[in-house]
Amino acid sequence: MRWRSNLFNCIFAVLTLSITILFYRKVLLATILLLALAFIALIKWKSKLTLLVFIFGAIFGTMAEMVAIKFGVWNYSVTSIFNVPYWLFVVWGNAAIFIYHLALGLGEKEEK
Repeated sequence: MRWRSNLFNCIFAVLTLSITILFYRKVLLATILLLALAFIALIKWKSKLTLLVFIFGAIFGTMAEMVAIKFGVWNYSVTSIFNVPYWLFVVWGNAAIFIYHLALGLGEKEEK
């Protein structure tokens, strides 16, 4: 049922944002919680393509931010590696699979 998938996707996005906001100063805790959330989503969606989208988003999203930070566009108050927190990789991966599954959900036809 499409509505259940869309509901899960929305809860996934809200939890990703909430964990980041609540625990961004506790880098290790935020990273572990976000990884657990990502793991749950990857188990639910059971797709190699979703895993690839996660990895691609995590790497390239974070790299884009590293470039922006290098040029002084913005910065993070708490950093771990290359002027970004570890949890940023997971946030970008989660964002990528959220957008991917949102697009899939919008393209599906409602079952009757």
